[in-house]
Amino acid sequence: MFGGINVQVKILDQKYELTNEQTAIGELFSMIEEKLKSTGYIFTALVVDGVEIETDYALYLSQRINDIQEIEVVAKSFRTLMAETMASAADYLERARPEVENLSGEFYRGPTEESWQKLGQLLEGLQWLIEAVSTVENYQPEKLPASGWETEFEAKTKMLQEALENSDHVLLGDLLQYEIAPFFFTLEEEIKELLKTEGCNNDPN
Repeated sequence: MFGGINVQVKILDQKYELTNEQTAIGELFSMIEEKLKSTGYIFTALVVDGVEIETDYALYLSQRINDIQEIEVVAKSFRTLMAETMASAADYLERARPEVENLSGEFYRGPTEESWQKLGQLLEGLQWLIEAVSTVENYQPEKLPASGWETEFEAKTKMLQEALENSDHVLLGDLLQYEIAPFFFTLEEEIKELLKTEGCNNDPN
């Protein structure tokens, strides 16, 4: 495939070869899809000659087409992905909650430019949490200790955005203190409990 020498491709401990042609990049992703189908594993990254790549795979490969010798396909089980996603969410919530409470006070007193920047970061964090929670709900919704997480996140994000558009400082302070901070606390506790009861922290895969 690359540099006139067949590239070695490793997928789930099995080794394959592709020829040194541009079309082999497409063949690689077709192979990944085929080999992982019905295995319970999800493609998450490529390790190209020892360098882990998590985005823009085709671009990275095409730019180094003459040099690449080995590609390892990183695949994780649904269970592992769920555990990692929930652990990341719990860590974010633990760090963000005191910041939300402090930010609420800033808006009550009158926000500074830094306050607005923090609010923008919070909205970005909420969007990430929506995506993370959606991943968990889609994987095992019957095991979640509470339902409607994604819907509630979206509702609270919408309230924040509307208050932001109206530059309503007091309302923003109220929402941060009485809506976001308590919700972060509840969600953090529920995620930690789910991690513990499901034994995700000790998952070997």
